[in-house]
Amino acid sequence: MFLRALKLSAVSLVSFSLSASAEEAHVHGEAVMEIVIDDAGALISFEAPAIDIVGFEYLPKTDEEQAAIDAKIELLADIASVVVLPEAAGCTVSDVHVDFEAEEHDGEVEHIAFHAEYDVSCSDAGKLTSLTATVFDQFPDLEEMEVEVVTPSGQKGGHVEPGETMLEL
Repeated sequence: MFLRALKLSAVSLVSFSLSASAEEAHVHGEAVMEIVIDDAGALISFEAPAIDIVGFEYLPKTDEEQAAIDAKIELLADIASVVVLPEAAGCTVSDVHVDFEAEEHDGEVEHIAFHAEYDVSCSDAGKLTSLTATVFDQFPDLEEMEVEVVTPSGQKGGHVEPGETMLEL
């Protein structure tokens, strides 16, 4: 539990630094992934604009729109719809949480996104040395995913895009 709290703290710090730039420019077509790795596994956070996931960026107005949101939440609950980790690391998802989030400013909804968190336990976290993004197969409107990684040895950033889906951590 202590390690999870540390991971969450680190994700919060990374999120804080990314949120400042995200608020300045809400970019359609771009997802953000934040990963905190420790000796037990990783905490992975994924966020993408709703328009790139369900095709609209407003609160649902019909049952069909709500059904589309629910279907994408269910899809995002499977980490493999977003990213694949190295098999040698022996990782399994121990907890997952997916939300459809709307941020309000002065009473108006300004930013609607899907947010997923995956708590991953690994038998050999030292082999978490790369990732392969699968998100572009599921959500073709996404053009790029920025990735921020925090490990015991430091912090690193990079990005993946269709055609270049593998990233060394």
